[in-house]
Amino acid sequence: MSGSRLGSYQSLVGATVIDSAVGAYIWGQELNAALSPLLSMVEVVLRNSIHVAASAQFSTPRWYQDVLKNEGDLQFPLKVAANATLLQRYYRPGVRPHHKRMVWIGGHQKYLTHWRSQSEARLDEITHRLTQNGKPQTPDQIVAHAMFGFWLGILGPTFESTTDPLALWPNCLAATFPNDPSMTRARAHQLLARIKGLRNRVSHHEPAWRLANPLTPAGVNATLTVRVSEMRELLNAMTPDINQLLANAGLYDRLSWLLDPRTIAAFAGQHAIAAVDLRSLSRKVRKLARQAHRSAAAPVPQPGRAVALHHAGKTLMTVVPHF
Repeated sequence: MSGSRLGSYQSLVGATVIDSAVGAYIWGQELNAALSPLLSMVEVVLRNSIHVAASAQFSTPRWYQDVLKNEGDLQFPLKVAANATLLQRYYRPGVRPHHKRMVWIGGHQKYLTHWRSQSEARLDEITHRLTQNGKPQTPDQIVAHAMFGFWLGILGPTFESTTDPLALWPNCLAATFPNDPSMTRARAHQLLARIKGLRNRVSHHEPAWRLANPLTPAGVNATLTVRVSEMRELLNAMTPDINQLLANAGLYDRLSWLLDPRTIAAFAGQHAIAAVDLRSLSRKVRKLARQAHRSAAAPVPQPGRAVALHHAGKTLMTVVPHF
């Protein structure tokens, strides 16, 4: 590991020895690993939720074809109005008076390029990638191969209109976020834009904690706790059961523990690590096993009988029995 990379960790924990920086580096890897499944779940649930809502609204699973073309048709005249020189390079089929493929410039014919919006260009990239990989261009494949930026663009203001029947928003808003009537297209876009910055760092193996302001353990705790809360807000608006699934798996408790400044200090060797109370842990596990053994009914979640596992004053995992 380079000196500059370890140097940032030394700065974070105020370390004077390299061992502390290496410990903090391992903590950073653990944090990225814990954030990864949550970021993945947000992306998958969001794209599926939009796809299901739009397919129902426009009565076709290939809704993106008409919706993206409509958005491009509306945007091109606005682009031309802002920059007339575009007409010397581009045309847009069906968008009069900018529909002609050829123009005369200086007494010479010039053939123009078909202008596409950013979202259309991303869709073209998806279909091209599928063709190269020998995969069918089915709606499921299109949706699965659309990058995070595609969905962020889909939530942009150019897809919102109260009068356009081909506008995604607010036409698909209630079906995309059925569990939060207060969720707006603008709020969802704002949340996703912030999540995208975190997602890019994690997917490119860059330390997530460097998004913090200030770059201190307390700043890391404050900044990333808000990011986790924002991801939970989006998931709750779409599918609260997914949030419950992640909570039952102990993901949120683990993130809370990793973001605790005391945990960062412990990884850096600056804080005493408490011993695990194995006797208490054993009693709780045996109790849970006895409860499960006595039950003969069909599995039903019993949150009231949940068992929490603690270490150093923090909840590491909550097990919810299904009796």
